[in-house]
Amino acid sequence: MPRLSLVIPCRNESGRLPATLQTVRSFLDASHPDAEVVVVVESSTDDTAKIATDFAQADPRFRAMCNPVARGKGYAVKTGMLAAEGDVVFFMDADLSVPLRFVDAFLPYCEDADVVFGSRQHPETVIPRSQPLLRVLFGRLFNLCLRLLGATSFKDTQCGFKAFRREAARSIFSRLTLDGFGFDVEALALAEALRLRIVERPVEWSDAPGSKVSALRDGSAAFFEAVLAAWRAKKETCRPS
Repeated sequence: MPRLSLVIPCRNESGRLPATLQTVRSFLDASHPDAEVVVVVESSTDDTAKIATDFAQADPRFRAMCNPVARGKGYAVKTGMLAAEGDVVFFMDADLSVPLRFVDAFLPYCEDADVVFGSRQHPETVIPRSQPLLRVLFGRLFNLCLRLLGATSFKDTQCGFKAFRREAARSIFSRLTLDGFGFDVEALALAEALRLRIVERPVEWSDAPGSKVSALRDGSAAFFEAVLAAWRAKKETCRPS
């Protein structure tokens, strides 16, 4: 089995981070005892950093990386992905909206693919608890416009559950320019520009209450940033390092 790294970005997550880290630890104990978990904490107004640090001190498989600033989810993910040491590196949301059993479901595809990402639009995906209707419609419009403008060919870039072989992760995230929520689009565009092997897989995804993302404010900014970043990536003649 390849050694795994799990990257979890978080900010102001003191309410659910303890339960998340306990769930992840149980998963490691049962399936991947030598895996590492990189918890990247954006500068927070609660005790998220203390929770992550205390957990890391109690279990050496966990590492807390506390950024002194809050630059955005993309920056947090980039920080963790470049620091991770596993053969296969996943990043996932702190609410574990995709169950951890999909780590093992994705691993066989990582043998031949460089990037394996979850898609909520895959015909085999199961969504037990959906987002509110307006958020669903906004998300679909967001992705449709991305495809119409040539920023992506995928129907769902924003599912926060993606796996990368270590070399692919470093090639992609060392080039990533977006700090905000548009980083997923840029990451997949870079993977295509680098001619990496990409596989889209179904997941089980449940909406978690308490989202800190504003569909209108954050989504609008992410859209324009993502389109420009994807165009830049597609124009590059870069090759994997």
